[in-house]
Amino acid sequence: MPVALLLSATPGLALAVPGTERPAPTVVDAGWRQDGNDPGRSGYQPVTPYLGTGSAARLDTVWTAPVTRPDEQVGGAVVVDGVLLRSSGGPTGQIRRYDAVTGVDLGPLVDAPDRRFGQLASVPGGAGGAGGAGGAAGVLLVESQAIDVPSGDLGARFLSAYTGRGGTLWETTLPGEVSGGFTVVGDLVLRSAGATLTALRLDGGAVAWTAPLDGEVGLHPPVADAGRALQAFEAGTGTGLAAFDLKTGARVWRQDVSGPWVIAAGGVAYTTGAGGVCAVSVADGARRWCDTETLTDPRSAATDGRTLMVLDAHGRAAGFAVGDGTVRWTRDWGMAGAEVATSYWSPVTGGGVLYAVVYQFAIRDGAPVHRTELLALDAAAGTVLLRRELAFDALHGAEPLLLSGDHVYFAALEKLFALGVR
Repeated sequence: MPVALLLSATPGLALAVPGTERPAPTVVDAGWRQDGNDPGRSGYQPVTPYLGTGSAARLDTVWTAPVTRPDEQVGGAVVVDGVLLRSSGGPTGQIRRYDAVTGVDLGPLVDAPDRRFGQLASVPGGAGGAGGAGGAAGVLLVESQAIDVPSGDLGARFLSAYTGRGGTLWETTLPGEVSGGFTVVGDLVLRSAGATLTALRLDGGAVAWTAPLDGEVGLHPPVADAGRALQAFEAGTGTGLAAFDLKTGARVWRQDVSGPWVIAAGGVAYTTGAGGVCAVSVADGARRWCDTETLTDPRSAATDGRTLMVLDAHGRAAGFAVGDGTVRWTRDWGMAGAEVATSYWSPVTGGGVLYAVVYQFAIRDGAPVHRTELLALDAAAGTVLLRRELAFDALHGAEPLLLSGDHVYFAALEKLFALGVR
């Protein structure tokens, strides 16, 4: 089994990788630190030298890790310095560690009997002035909800910061309205809930600013790019997108957009939904281009800076040139005759490959057929490189798909999957 990259936290210094003849590249980190990996949630992982169009076809499951306690559910996952950390909730909340190469359970880092843990993120040591006390893994952020252990009743919501050794740095109470989760950018944590976008300081958790929105955010999180915080919201019968100055929270612009799914990279925000696949300038909200015909009900997207790759709700994917929206390729990947063929999870990209976990349902000879698989497409041509079935029992829309080194990880609701190049 290939060895995942264990890379130095010191810029310009790469550690030797025991047991492999591959040269270790000179990079800072091969980790995946938050939902979408970067503040724009673009899904791009640049440090994947051993995952490419040639090796993607050879990916197969190398280890799995089921939940460790009754009624437990995985809430989030990140990869940092060769360790996969996952949060969970059930009778108690945990942040648990696994060796990212072997899958060996390294035990809980945080164990909170009165919490149900959800989204997890990691901030490198020293980042934003907050990582100095965090140890080698920097600062770990986790969103949680109070739980009454005897009854199972849920209460207040919290955002907590822990050191890389599990010590508590700070904790703040969060609004109880529906939220799309949080996004880390620089020394701020952006979180939307109800009709408000809030920026919290990474160093201490104090509120830096709040900004009112013209509608409800639902389950759509904030993103950040080019000095702006961006938030989609439902506005009457359509969708709006607002941009705010990251430093002050002042609103810079507001536009009607094609849908509530938003990612951003390179000064451009990409929106998808019933109105098509569109690109707008992060600086002023001006529309760059819009495609309303190629995909029906486009949903999740990822970009590598050259191609915007989008999956729709009907078993189809497409690649668009980021500059002008030219359709580079389309691909039908759904099962023939499927009644449902969609992805409930955000795709990721790296090494010239788009990875997506997709779900399909059909009736065959009067019996239901379910299939959930890892789909890998060539980012440049859309060619199908891999379809690998993943067997798991529970579907949920928030489990993260991660790339790191030469592995692909998927944190399903009840089981972790690690796929390596065989």
